[in-house]
Amino acid sequence: MKSLTKIFLFIPLCFLLLSNSCKKTGINSLPPATQTGANTFGCLVNGKAWIPTGGGVGSGINPTSGGFYVTPDGKINIYIKAYSYNDYIDIYLKQITHPGTYYLNKNTGVSPNFVYPESYGAYFINSASDYFVTDTAHTGIVRITYADTINTIASGTFEMKLYRKNTNEVINITDGRFDYRTH
Repeated sequence: MKSLTKIFLFIPLCFLLLSNSCKKTGINSLPPATQTGANTFGCLVNGKAWIPTGGGVGSGINPTSGGFYVTPDGKINIYIKAYSYNDYIDIYLKQITHPGTYYLNKNTGVSPNFVYPESYGAYFINSASDYFVTDTAHTGIVRITYADTINTIASGTFEMKLYRKNTNEVINITDGRFDYRTH
């Protein structure tokens, strides 16, 4: 009888543990914040986990790209791009080469339409012409936690409030993290 009682207690405990393990959403499903050049990216978009999946079957677009790059005028910048099937996120940091806190708080255009834009964060939906962007009223912050221009690794965390000009809609991106190595 003791064995039967233990089984009846054990079965509900298993269901409880399994149901809790299936509820992992939000920050728990994001990649860890690393500094190894792992080419990872993740954030919460209006509280929902967003992790790049790439550009879709046959697109040839990898989930992540970016890191350090040099403009034709010799300035070093950080450009982070993370793609999913119907949307993507850009972070552009103008003339950044070392760890620190950087603000996304200027009115600017976005690449590639603007050759030398100000630092910005943007969330694109379906096309390069439909997007949310940071500006002076809808700002963001990027903390570069690791910057190695020799091994071309840029890592950091970010959060942004972005604005869609044609609809006045605002979205919030929080708990963001990236870790890129330029190839």
